[in-house]
Formats: sequence, C-alpha cells, structure tokens
Amino acid sequence: MRHLVGFLSGLILGLVLVLSCGWVWSHLRGLHSLGLDALSGSGPVALAVLAAVGLVVAMAAVPPRLTPLLPFGAALVLGGISAVALVRPAWLDRLPDLPGMAGALVLLPLGAFVPLVIVLTAPVLVGGRWRRWDHDGESVTPDEYFEGLYDDDDEEPRRAAGRGAQAQARVSSSTGGRHAMSRRDE
Repeated sequence: MRHLVGFLSGLILGLVLVLSCGWVWSHLRGLHSLGLDALSGSGPVALAVLAAVGLVVAMAAVPPRLTPLLPFGAALVLGGISAVALVRPAWLDRLPDLPGMAGALVLLPLGAFVPLVIVLTAPVLVGGRWRRWDHDGESVTPDEYFEGLYDDDDEEPRRAAGRGAQAQARVSSSTGGRHAMSRRDE
C-alpha cells in the first residue's frame, strides 16, 4: 500500500516540480530582462522557491525508509513531459495555463529536467529501499509485521514461534542446504 501511495504522490510531486521550476524561470528571466539581479524585486522569493525545490528533491531521493516509487513517479512525470516536449511539442499547447507553465514550456524542450530524472530514478535501483523497516533500523519479518494483530492471549506463543522460525532460518542460511530451507517453509 505504501508503494501505491508513494507512486501517486510522486506523480503530483512531478507536476509541482515542473510548475515551480517554470515559475522560478519566468521570474528570474523577467528580472534579468530589466537589468536587475536575483536579490532585487521578487528575486529572493524565486531563489527561496528554487531552494525548496532542491530540498524536496533531496527529501524524496535520499531517505532510505521512503518508498522508491515516490521519486520514481516524479521522474516519470518529468521525463514524460520532457519527451513530449521534444517529440510532440504541439501537445503541450493544449495544457491549461497554470502559474509557471510559460517558464516550464521554455525549460522542457531544453532538457533542463534530465538531471532531476536521473537523480529521482536512482532510488528504484537500490535494493534496500524496497524493504519495510522497524523503529530500530532493522528489516521486519512477516511474522513481526503481523504481530500486533493478535489477541493478548495468543501473543506470547506466536512470538515464541516467530523467534523459533527466525533461529531456524539463521541455521538454514548458515548451512546453505536445500533440505534446511524446505523445513523452514513447512
């Protein structure tokens, strides 16, 4: 479930990144055309939005406990819109006029979002991001994951059985035999 929610959130995040970068581009280009620097007029606000974009990208790509589909969903949106801008630019003219869309239409065909696509795709390739973690930073076994769902009367025997299964799994993994693994699965 966390992967589905992360993926859908990533799709929304991708659109927010495109629009916010386009908004920043429009404001900074307007300041440059007036001969002003980034610290005058609305420049500090644009720089703050750009810093927020960088922070959001870092927070989506770096934390190991976060589902990798959140940054991957954003990467799909950024890469897909960039590809559409190169292959079928007329399709982008049909998009609604949102704040930042004018600047995004300038940045998309230039490939400005390609580095973000690469950074946001990388967490999918890290195997540790696909596991569920407990509060101590260790991987949670299926027995431990469902442990809190049982009544108080059944809790202690199931916990003991879970510890026994973990000990048997350690023994079977250390021996490496096929027969030890088949006993664990029974």
